[in-house]
Amino acid sequence: MLNIKFLKNNSIFDFLVSLFLSHIYYKITFVNSLETDFALIDQIRFGSISSQSFFVESPTFTFISLLLGIESLDIFKILVYLVTVGSLFLIAVNVQHLNEYSTLFMLSGWLISCSWFVGFVDIISVLLMVLISKNIIENKITIRMTFLYFLLLCLNHNAISFGVSLIYLILAKKEFFYKLLSLIVSTQIIGNLLINLYLNKYNFSGRGRFRFVFNDNVIESATNFVGSNLLVILWSGFFGSSIVFILLFNLISWTKTKKILISVLICLFFTSIALDTSRVFSLLIVPIIIYTLDIYKKFTNFDNKLSITYTSTIFLILLIGVYHFFGVTKTSSPNNNIENFYDFIPRIINSIMSNIWK
Repeated sequence: MLNIKFLKNNSIFDFLVSLFLSHIYYKITFVNSLETDFALIDQIRFGSISSQSFFVESPTFTFISLLLGIESLDIFKILVYLVTVGSLFLIAVNVQHLNEYSTLFMLSGWLISCSWFVGFVDIISVLLMVLISKNIIENKITIRMTFLYFLLLCLNHNAISFGVSLIYLILAKKEFFYKLLSLIVSTQIIGNLLINLYLNKYNFSGRGRFRFVFNDNVIESATNFVGSNLLVILWSGFFGSSIVFILLFNLISWTKTKKILISVLICLFFTSIALDTSRVFSLLIVPIIIYTLDIYKKFTNFDNKLSITYTSTIFLILLIGVYHFFGVTKTSSPNNNIENFYDFIPRIINSIMSNIWK
């Protein structure tokens, strides 16, 4: 039987909102490099990686495909899509501690990145950050599960993991700081060690993410992008949750405000050394948005302003629109060089049903 509590909360509604936004409003797209990512599976099967790109350091979909024995690009696309939709559902379920404000989290900028870059491991990173944030907010920092989440986050995307770990240390309560610090340090060491062992085993000769940062003009270009387009980057990251930050900063203590602002500055720092600026920023602020929404829901004077909050949020979204900074400002997905998602699904269904349609 279905859990009655599950039916009473916003899980199904938030999941449907995320599907509507990602598939209809943002228009979901696969990353242009998906075929190259798929080729990595065969490279590992043959025991040597010829790819030079640092996406090799995020092997989640590759390992899942190897475990399932996937040998078709179409099946790989279906796998990536199903993981994305499944993760969206789990995210919706695990933000219900935000109560009636959980939908505001679904309206923030991470969903844009996860909709336009299907095939990157972003959606898994967001899911893991949501699980970690939930445990921290509910004071359930158990050694085993928190260690597992941080380790998986590091293996999934070591750069995002490193940046967001600093943010968790800023936002964490004092009594949990050293416990969290020990878990973060240990998982960073173990996670990066495992990644390096994996890369060395398959003779990866390309430059990793941290090495890429020191390529010529990378830091200069990214910093100029951020400095010249700061408002666009902030909007693309916070998006529908922006109104909450504006309202809350006028009410909470300077101590809490300072924690949030320091965390945002850390996000901007890491964004300033990454050319894909909006995507990096919108992922790193996930725990900040959850932390802020949790504070927001605890203000009883906002209880009678729920409709105003959502009305203002939707109005801002429709008025300003979707902006994503990807070297230049984008109002639609930059990934449009491979088969469109909306062509892919009918082709697969028609292929499966070909004998029946006739």
